[in-house]
Amino acid sequence: MFRNQMFVAMTVMCCVQSGVAEPNAKGRAIPIIYTSDLYHPHDDPDDHFDLATLFAIPEFDIRAIVIDTGQRGADRPGVVAIQQMMQITGRTAPYSTGLTANLRSQDDRAEQQPAPAQAGVELILRQLREAATSVTIFTTGSLRDVAAAYNRDTDLFRRKVARLYINAGHSDGGKEHNVNLDPHAYFRILTSKLPVYWVPCFGSDGYLSLWTFRQGDALDSAPLALQNYFVYALTKASPKERDPLKALTEPIPAEARKKIWDQKRNMWCTAALLHAAGRGHPTVSFQKVTVQIDGKGITRIVSGGEGVQVLTFHRDDPVAYTNSMRDALRDLFAGIKPAH
Repeated sequence: MFRNQMFVAMTVMCCVQSGVAEPNAKGRAIPIIYTSDLYHPHDDPDDHFDLATLFAIPEFDIRAIVIDTGQRGADRPGVVAIQQMMQITGRTAPYSTGLTANLRSQDDRAEQQPAPAQAGVELILRQLREAATSVTIFTTGSLRDVAAAYNRDTDLFRRKVARLYINAGHSDGGKEHNVNLDPHAYFRILTSKLPVYWVPCFGSDGYLSLWTFRQGDALDSAPLALQNYFVYALTKASPKERDPLKALTEPIPAEARKKIWDQKRNMWCTAALLHAAGRGHPTVSFQKVTVQIDGKGITRIVSGGEGVQVLTFHRDDPVAYTNSMRDALRDLFAGIKPAH
């Protein structure tokens, strides 16, 4: 896919962190390692919205981005989107692609996978080892790179991980895409007894993160460069035919704008990203519940019996939740000050 060398990144691309993170309410920036099944062309462009949200939150000190490659994204990692966001915001961070094959068991360290596929696991471990303070890990997509890193150095994770957000799963026994990407990895981390913050995508009784909005409601007030970032992603533009960085400054055709602005978009991770930044919100909470999980990654919240105790995302007010997430996304995007 990425035959233009400028956009090839099958191993770590080392970038020095230059954007200065702002302190949160406690007076310190939050180091974060972010993993995402971010592809170009995309499977679901919610990942592009989440990446923009990550870069738009000034409290984050982005220490690493790992593209959760897998077999589905082996030939189309979303490097273009990362480079565009760095161009727009002036913030940079190390990034890499990850493992291409699923874990063979819950204890698999994935060391048998090819050397180029090891970059994501190695980047996670390196950033944890070099961190002077504890680090937040935020996962979307599968958990294969995080689980393999955990299996290689469990003690490191226990010392250095302050919070580990899992944006995957179903709270009421249903199957879910992100879990199906690598059930062994999901089981491993959910039952790890790390400080897990579980954000089920679907479920019942408020234990789900799904919300939906009209794209234009978040993009109308965004700077042109960010609007073009989304147009580039949503039209699945080819880097061989259209330069991704030059495209950020181009005018947007009225027909393309109307089509893209009117589209609905399902989202899952916005509230969890805000929570990870220390921005609490009255429409959501994390509640400690008992979760039963089987070897296939099927999870169910239960009121009694055996299971793991996990802090779990809850929509306390579904209507207000949707409205507040839409407004938060709009304000974050409008607040981005392009670096160029």
